[in-house]
Amino acid sequence: MSPAIGFRVWRIDEMLTGPRLASPHRYAVWLPGVALKAECQDDWGAPALANPHRKQPGLTSPIEGCTCGIYAYHEANQMVEAITSRLVGGAVLAWGRLTIHQEGFRAEFARPLALCYAPESAAIALARVADVYSLPVLDASHIAVFAAEFGESYLPAAEPSDDWTARLGTSVRRVFSSWLRG
Repeated sequence: MSPAIGFRVWRIDEMLTGPRLASPHRYAVWLPGVALKAECQDDWGAPALANPHRKQPGLTSPIEGCTCGIYAYHEANQMVEAITSRLVGGAVLAWGRLTIHQEGFRAEFARPLALCYAPESAAIALARVADVYSLPVLDASHIAVFAAEFGESYLPAAEPSDDWTARLGTSVRRVFSSWLRG
């Protein structure tokens, strides 16, 4: 299985050693030059260090029926929609064990490939963190093409719907979304 490409958001955590990318929902800091390894967590944030998978010992993260793993969207536009004034977006390369879902995936290992500009991004903070990680900062409309050079998308095929109105609504949203973004 080839490495997967995905798109996600981070918060910028200002640490004593400089800005770091961090999970927006849990305390997980991505170290520059080091791949992040998924760990099953106990409660909200404390790693279960003694036995990472108390419910299912011996299994590697991510596992079915658990929320562990490094999350990423399949498509860049989902990531762009999740960016806020407090979150930055970017592309990741993921490998190891993957749990694939319709909107995205959870991975065992991941590392950032690039960060992206978005209207709400704080440009100075984005430039500082990109420098720390030696990452390019790209326009959001180009990040998917850049990421495709490193791995594959594992976006599942769309499930056919008998409801033609649902298909029409999805098509109209995509057309207007791409038209409004220019």
